[in-house]
Amino acid sequence: MRRALLPLLLALVLPLSGCFETAPLTEAASRALQPTSGPAELRVLDGAVAVAGPAGYCIDAEATRESDIEAFVLLVRCRYTLRPSPVLSATVTGLSSDGNPDTFRRLTGFLQSAPGRAQLSRSGDPSDVEVLEATFAEGVVWLLIHDTGNPNSFDETYWRAILPVAGRIVTLSVLAAADHPFERDSGLGILRGFVMRMRAANARG
Repeated sequence: MRRALLPLLLALVLPLSGCFETAPLTEAASRALQPTSGPAELRVLDGAVAVAGPAGYCIDAEATRESDIEAFVLLVRCRYTLRPSPVLSATVTGLSSDGNPDTFRRLTGFLQSAPGRAQLSRSGDPSDVEVLEATFAEGVVWLLIHDTGNPNSFDETYWRAILPVAGRIVTLSVLAAADHPFERDSGLGILRGFVMRMRAANARG
């Protein structure tokens, strides 16, 4: 990686720090992540971005966090199922993006480095994180991450996608319960559905 590229990638990834998500995830886990009757869609950052999950997922309003520069939204199943379902999270940043695919392609490699893994880490410690898979396809960075700093209620391995949505940088995650981990393809399938739903919700303008 060219040295001059590092500041650019750091500027892109800093708002996506896993640390920002740790507190609301931990708080939500303490409530046993019960199904919610929240809305199916929520607009954040003064309405700039709509957050919506696949069919059957609703917004957990208690876990939502928003500031002037970023928002965290947790989505859980709207009703009980026989098997605990993964939870979804969206972190929306105020950072603008023109969707340049070259920037996101380079980000894929950067996130496997120590500085990149530090930003993905829930604790900020790169040694907590192993990037098991990192690919760029369909305008999205797809990551399979093992993070020992995940809140105890969640499996340490989870899927994450980073992509531009409505001109903003967004990261989407799929997290399984610690005692009900998902298979690789199952988790990726849910994440793909999440990405498609986010794009559709924001295509309406």
